Amino acid sequence: MRKIRASFMVAAALYVSGNGAQAADLVTVVQQALGHDADLAQARAAYVAAQEAVPQARAALLPQLSGGWGRTYNSIAMEGFPRQSYWQNGWTVSLTQPLFDWTKWTSYRQADYVEARGRVDVDNAQQTALTRAVRAYFDELAAEDEIKRADDYAAAVDAQLLILQRNRAAGEATIVDMREALTMREQVALQQSDAQNALQTKRRVVELVTGVPFGALSRLPESLALPRLAPEDVDAWAAQAKEHGYAVQQKQLDWQIAKLDVSKAEGAHYPSVYATGSYTPAGAASGYARPTTTTTGMLSISIPLYAGGAVQSKVRETEALLERAQAALVGATRTADASARDNYARYQQGRTRVDLLTHLVASCRDTLAATRIGYKVGTRTSTDVLRAIDALYTTQRDLFVARYDTIVALMQLKGDTSTLSLTDVVQINAVLH
Repeated sequence: MRKIRASFMVAAALYVSGNGAQAADLVTVVQQALGHDADLAQARAAYVAAQEAVPQARAALLPQLSGGWGRTYNSIAMEGFPRQSYWQNGWTVSLTQPLFDWTKWTSYRQADYVEARGRVDVDNAQQTALTRAVRAYFDELAAEDEIKRADDYAAAVDAQLLILQRNRAAGEATIVDMREALTMREQVALQQSDAQNALQTKRRVVELVTGVPFGALSRLPESLALPRLAPEDVDAWAAQAKEHGYAVQQKQLDWQIAKLDVSKAEGAHYPSVYATGSYTPAGAASGYARPTTTTTGMLSISIPLYAGGAVQSKVRETEALLERAQAALVGATRTADASARDNYARYQQGRTRVDLLTHLVASCRDTLAATRIGYKVGTRTSTDVLRAIDALYTTQRDLFVARYDTIVALMQLKGDTSTLSLTDVVQINAVLH
């Protein structure tokens, strides 16, 4: 996995440096972000560690075999008998098999949830990184569109200024017309400056997300048909978010783990049953001057009687933590429901808004053309032309913002239901150019 990720990052770096004139598409940016994201790398490493919970818990239920070797010097002095001194050495093997230990058995059941929690953390981190990369990508495209819009806006105002200057020289335009146009030109210049600064900021965000700079990004077509939701039922999306959202899954697993923690704490009251056996060959038995071989087997039952109140305290602690986990699950479910409903509304309203703004931009363009003609024949003023210019490019800005926000809302809605994947990115990428 590390070799694949490293080779991919090298290839991406070469791609960017060697093909600066070629625009990077959404899939390239997203894949680079997934390979670079530190939170995702942490989640993957944590999942590898979480996978060891099951074998470790299972091992506690299996036979425990141990062996040892030792050498002992013995000196025995008894009144009326000569001192005896001798050496003992040998080895011993012991076997312990838990037959009933509620705490260890519950830990084994809990280990499955620990491993599942690690898997969900990875999926959630991957989806978060993917959404972050998509958002950064379209934020940069929006910043590029804003620069182009501001430049076109400036060009339209400059063209009107040239007409006013000629008319002013011919005595057909007033100083008020000139000042009004110059004021609008100053406002447009400010928008151009803001757009340049915003683009640099958005490009730094893309570089931060991916780890490499991208000179240019593939763009959306002028007209993009946004898909209809399936199903078009906000309650269905909200229900899926409450059941399958990654944040909800995490809290569900935390709740299950907390329940088993309570069971383990209560299990400290229960007796435990073990079978033990040992074999010690000749020479290793303590207390015998002559070589002695001992073999033992025992069934032991341990019954906790009193631990100073520690067991009861642990039960109260785990029950309180279970209540906290339950409250966190309820909170995550409410948040998932609200987020799904908000993003559903954003997407549905966004689709409608994009359609309306698309038609409005066309209308504003026609209005501007008619107003310019009216100005030439004297039925419209310069102020009318400037207002028509402002209306067109303001509406264009609203359209660009609405398109990108709507696409991101769709990605976030799918994220709420844990259905966002690279397939969605590929589908969007197919319409880029």
